Amino acid sequence: MTGSPTSKLAPKQLAIGVVGLGRIGRQHALNALHYVPRTKLICACSPMDQDVEWAEEHLVPYGVKIYRSFDEMLHHPGLEALLIASTTKVHYEQVVAGVEKGLHILCEKPLAMNSEQSRKILELTKDARYSQLKVMTAFSRRFDVSYQRVKAAIESGRIGAPVLVRCENRDKYDRSEFYMRYIMANPGIFIDTAVHDIDLTLSFLGSGARPKSAHAIGTIALHKELEQIQDVDNAVGTVEWYPSPQSSGVSPISSYTISRIMHHGFDNPTEIIGTEGVLKVNLHPRRDLVEIADQNGIGNDVMPDFYERYEKAFVTELAVFADCVLDGKQLPYELETAVLGMEIAEALQESLRTGRKIEWEERGNRRCS
Repeated sequence: MTGSPTSKLAPKQLAIGVVGLGRIGRQHALNALHYVPRTKLICACSPMDQDVEWAEEHLVPYGVKIYRSFDEMLHHPGLEALLIASTTKVHYEQVVAGVEKGLHILCEKPLAMNSEQSRKILELTKDARYSQLKVMTAFSRRFDVSYQRVKAAIESGRIGAPVLVRCENRDKYDRSEFYMRYIMANPGIFIDTAVHDIDLTLSFLGSGARPKSAHAIGTIALHKELEQIQDVDNAVGTVEWYPSPQSSGVSPISSYTISRIMHHGFDNPTEIIGTEGVLKVNLHPRRDLVEIADQNGIGNDVMPDFYERYEKAFVTELAVFADCVLDGKQLPYELETAVLGMEIAEALQESLRTGRKIEWEERGNRRCS
């Protein structure tokens, strides 16, 4: 007799490998290991000595195999899915390699360095050989409770048709070696940072949302090195949208204010103005509900970075991905949405560098300038 009638089978877990063990990769690894019951972290990889040392302390004691080579990790026995959190410039090749190996993919934003690579990934996932695989770009804010409430309020008609979406994403000023290496290697401030806010806008405006035009300006205040790669540390972008079935004939607009020079901490306000009301999230940055009143006035602490603000959302994101894979559920958003978001971010980056307004035809094709 193999067991009593009341015995329970162990829940099915998704065998996952984390690619990249930098600041966000480490958090993903710990989430997969400790906080998401339906994932089993079996391996991770990074070529960096400091990452391997960290992994030997925090992952190896739990039986996680550490590789320095991504190609070697692909052949780890029993591997079912990859969580890609490596540097953006290798996302494309790693996603493609993972899909061709038959692995499910959760890839940190952005999906690739540009929209051309993103479209190639989308085409690959539509190949009949890989159509059963789940491939998702990680947009953690979609899984934040506050933003989910905002989306639900919009869908219920609480504020009427969205007219103006205002997003600000302001990172704490950082001159560390890691951060400087990071911003000098990324594909640009809109593609690296505003892509989160563009994705939220697509979520708020609904599946019929199509961009009409994009324009951006920016400046370098403190990170002077960014001039070498034609990037900035402060930027403002505006997108005009075509009316959609959900917009009641209104042509919405969205604005994105991005900064890398905040001295007080991470600051990420969002506001959606509708024809019948307004929704606001994160307008007043706070670490907790404590206020301090002293001879300097009244104040409160602020979260130092995006991860502390969206810590629970990262856990939920991975849990939802695992459920979709293990239970055969549809992903919460299509990969096409991530590709469209990349196209818009890329257009804003191009406008920033050229000073030109980028326009689209209503069916989605870029107008020739």
